[in-house]
Amino acid sequence: MVAAIVGLLLSALALTACGADGDDDAGAGGGDGDGAFPVSVASGAAGSGEEVTIEARPERIVSLSPSATESLFAIDAGDQVVAVDEYSYYPAEAPVVEGLSGHRPNVEAVLTHDPDLVIVSGQDDSLSQGMAAVGVPVLVLPAAEDLGDAYAQIETLGVATGHVGDAAEVVKDMAADIGEAVDSVSAELRDSGLTYYHEVSSDHYSITDHTFLGAVYREFGLASIATGDSGYPQLNAEAIIAADPDLIFLANATSESMTADDVAARPGWDQITAVKNGNITALDEDLASRWGPRLPELFRDIARALSDATVPAAAN
Repeated sequence: MVAAIVGLLLSALALTACGADGDDDAGAGGGDGDGAFPVSVASGAAGSGEEVTIEARPERIVSLSPSATESLFAIDAGDQVVAVDEYSYYPAEAPVVEGLSGHRPNVEAVLTHDPDLVIVSGQDDSLSQGMAAVGVPVLVLPAAEDLGDAYAQIETLGVATGHVGDAAEVVKDMAADIGEAVDSVSAELRDSGLTYYHEVSSDHYSITDHTFLGAVYREFGLASIATGDSGYPQLNAEAIIAADPDLIFLANATSESMTADDVAARPGWDQITAVKNGNITALDEDLASRWGPRLPELFRDIARALSDATVPAAAN
């Protein structure tokens, strides 16, 4: 069970636009910002140069990405969405289809919903080929690498769906809220060199600084104790104890019912500064695995954890 949870979490983790009101927006035709279709938007890994062309304003969108689903509803494109994958359960009005998978997309299952645009977070050749055969564009929006990437994806969705102005407004509000959350933590604390251990699962999968979540933590001046070529390495208890993080964040509080007491009871973990000082925070697992419009909530949770933390006097 843990392996399955880790697989889902790790797969989920890894245009500035302007226009009229959302009701009038129709996208940016040919990149000229005139609000007309067809439009061509970036698709695939950042910097890949790949694009997908959307001939007309989509009215039957199938989203197989929880982050994209949240963004679609945030930019007022929810009425254009006819089906979403089984993990896109936010917002409540999202039309979740049990068994519709974004991790292993099934062409026949997707086509059942007669889509005119399919949105995914990972490249899947069979899906792309199946959709191409019937003339349905596939927009690939992979895990964001940093905040700028997250903002750009929301704006891309605005162009792709005809909600350029709405998307720009969402991004503007997000940036303001995130800035406010970061600024709520003193500059002295942000510059104090605090370290953290982010627990993805109880078998010690974590994140490095070179991930989207790592970029979020870096906004607060925090450094991960996890290093290596993989963005999501598996550590061992001895290494975590030796690294002695100042803070521990749990992204498995729900999936594994993990609590601060459980962590404190692990052999040898009572030596860790974060445990001794009670600096263990359970994060909302959805917020910690998505890069959509609810990012400000994650920033506020981290800011609150820092404000409540017991840290060395020099950091105050």
